[in-house]
Amino acid sequence: MAKVIKILNSIEEWSLVFILLGLAFLSFVQVFCRYLLGFSFTWMDEISRYLGVLIAFLGASLGVKYGTHFSMDLVYEKVSSDGFRHGLKVFINVISAIIMFVIGWYGWEQTMKLRQFGVVTPVLQLPKYWVYLPIPVFSIFTGARFLNLARGHLMKLMRGESFEKSS
Repeated sequence: MAKVIKILNSIEEWSLVFILLGLAFLSFVQVFCRYLLGFSFTWMDEISRYLGVLIAFLGASLGVKYGTHFSMDLVYEKVSSDGFRHGLKVFINVISAIIMFVIGWYGWEQTMKLRQFGVVTPVLQLPKYWVYLPIPVFSIFTGARFLNLARGHLMKLMRGESFEKSS
């Protein structure tokens, strides 16, 4: 199972790298064509918008994995009890996971409605549910990662381990 998770993490990370590079390249070409050649591609704006959504939700999932989301550490710094710190982290991570699962659920419902109605994107004429699919998929990934963090803090709480600021 650990090997499968490692492969999925690698795919996720490399996907983000190539999507970001692709978006940067598309943006450069669009600006170059618009301001230097006097024309623009309408489909590039549409793709850029959809890639931005994909990057946001994929990046959120990876942000949880690497602990790069912002947080307010004042409570952790003022409380001296490691048990309370771990307990608070468990609580916050579980609440965050629930929120992400709710977003995933409603995102899935919206995606399936778009599929059912046969809505397509304005310029590219792609099925619009393809564009919405990253929202439920990566919301579930993000929620699962929050649950994993909660599990880690719960285990540390049960073993009586000290609280590390980076965790």
